[in-house]
Amino acid sequence: MRNTQLSAALLLFAVAGSAGAHDLFVAFSKPGTAAGEANTALVNNGTFDESAGAVTRARLQDVSLSQGGAKAAPDLASWKEVGKQSQLAVHPAGEGTYLLGVSTMASTSTRTASEFGKYLELEDLPDTLATYDASKFPKGVTYSYTKHARAIGQVGTKLTDDFAASLGYPLEIRLARNPGSVKVGEQLSFQVLQQGTPVPNLRVYVGHRADAPVKGGHGSATLLRTDAQGQASFQVTTAKTWYIHTNHMVPSTQKGLDFVSDRASLSFEISLHAGH
Repeated sequence: MRNTQLSAALLLFAVAGSAGAHDLFVAFSKPGTAAGEANTALVNNGTFDESAGAVTRARLQDVSLSQGGAKAAPDLASWKEVGKQSQLAVHPAGEGTYLLGVSTMASTSTRTASEFGKYLELEDLPDTLATYDASKFPKGVTYSYTKHARAIGQVGTKLTDDFAASLGYPLEIRLARNPGSVKVGEQLSFQVLQQGTPVPNLRVYVGHRADAPVKGGHGSATLLRTDAQGQASFQVTTAKTWYIHTNHMVPSTQKGLDFVSDRASLSFEISLHAGH
């Protein structure tokens, strides 16, 4: 009976850990639109291809749209939950590249020191786990996490610099080139910034939309590490919607918190007609 209870407890923790491992992604229903045409932002809380639970409006810290060098707040009246996915109607103004960002409010949790170590394994955070000393937290570990998702969209064929705009999120991923100019077979670089400062030696996953939904994990995404300038690059192998995401967890300097985690993602479209 005791072994059965222990197995049930471990299973419950694994399920809870997997639920906590959801990343936030935003992608558009249309790869590009004509001037005056609306687009729909699809918000997944889980993997890039499949959402495990909708994000309610109450959880939103910020939703911003950058276009023409200006940052604005979209009308959230259209924010809705459709099954396990959230959706938002986006109305870009005129031709050009635009950037949509969604950032959640911080969530806080406390676990025993032993549970937190297992949580780091489930969250795929080996670097944090390598320096984690459970003996220093006899009263448990309190940590917070926020999620910051950004997506690059396009109206017409005019390419603008909004793809690299900062939305002021704590952790942001920025491409070195407008994806509308990137051709299949080329290398594409990006940089990860924490409060505007490059994040070196960070584990980052890069992938593209699957032909079929991928349940859990990272699917066929490629694991990279950023260099001393917080940069990394990859080869664009197909014309699809691509994504980059990472989880940056560090010891906290805030009173009452032991660790702070920021999750960031970026999605963008690679077209067969890039540069045409």
